[in-house]
Amino acid sequence: MADLYFSPPEAALRGLGLSSYEKFLLSRLIQTLRLGVYVSQKKNGTAGPIDHTHTGAAKCEAYIKSALSSEMLSDKLFPLRHTGSSMQFILQNLPVPSHSSQLSAMNIFQLCIWRTFAFGNSEYLQMTKIKTDDKPDLEKLHSIIQKWGNGPLKLSVPAYGQLQIIKAKIPIMLSSFWELSKEIFASQKPQSTPPSFATLHERLLSRKISSIPRHGLIAWLLTSDFFEYGLCQPPTIQDLAEHITSSGTSGPKGAMKIVAEKTGQPAPETADELAKVLGNVFGLLQNPPQKSPTIMKVVAGCEKVQGRELAVVDLEHALCKISRQDTRAKTGKGNGKGAAVKGKGGMSHGPNRMETTGQNEYSDGDEGNSMITGR
Repeated sequence: MADLYFSPPEAALRGLGLSSYEKFLLSRLIQTLRLGVYVSQKKNGTAGPIDHTHTGAAKCEAYIKSALSSEMLSDKLFPLRHTGSSMQFILQNLPVPSHSSQLSAMNIFQLCIWRTFAFGNSEYLQMTKIKTDDKPDLEKLHSIIQKWGNGPLKLSVPAYGQLQIIKAKIPIMLSSFWELSKEIFASQKPQSTPPSFATLHERLLSRKISSIPRHGLIAWLLTSDFFEYGLCQPPTIQDLAEHITSSGTSGPKGAMKIVAEKTGQPAPETADELAKVLGNVFGLLQNPPQKSPTIMKVVAGCEKVQGRELAVVDLEHALCKISRQDTRAKTGKGNGKGAAVKGKGGMSHGPNRMETTGQNEYSDGDEGNSMITGR
């Protein structure tokens, strides 16, 4: 496990009551989250140096170099959900209110448009920024989105792998999103408890919107955005387990397969089996034991960067990035040859420096013309 840069030391994982499979999964999650904190700091110019005596340094630098090389790759490779370029744009241009009742139907509709059509491209995000709080001009939005892509029939959304949206269905998609947004808005009350993630996810699916199939990636990601804005509660571990076992996406499933291959232990097959494993592991990240300073530090680092506690949406995102790291390594995209990471300017999170020592201790991711094979 220690061959990957930012992997926790073996001693940090002892005495936690985990199976060998769960222990390895926790190690990879800690490594990925630590990488996420570091990449965010690298983008902001506040990161400490990489220890080049570590065997995983070159591959780590190659990954970071790729992640910082373009906006789309930052969306695909940044391990923390809030830190990719598109999510940064969304959070800056539509700040999270103190309560979801402060959101208008247009704000909710804006989230739908950005997540579905424009994610991964700052120009598209800016072009679809709605400047009125009245009824949206659906025809104008359609005319803008229709021009994107390389042909008249389908719109590719590279941030989601092979996702393609049939352009002829965009008008009805926009209309359905507006109706959904008005429905969600009407249900928001200042003193009410937000609906569960599963309830709002089902409400989205009930609209039967093209390119938003049941068990599809965008449905999960958009509902996760709704959670970020307080429109629903965070997903439960069981929600995530059912999403992974039912979904055609390879990101989280790929991570579970990687753990199985490394440990020689079979990956969980059913949603209940997977929920048990994920619950045992994520429970330690949600409530780090006092005897595990390594876990406490990475959790604190993530919370400082994202401005909120770790949630199951972050677990899903991190599992995708575990798979992404290994895929890039196998295809030679992370071989570290000639990798030299330069700091990049970006949206600052303030002085949040992380130093590294020799062993990486802190020193202070659809179907029907929208099939997604990975994230």
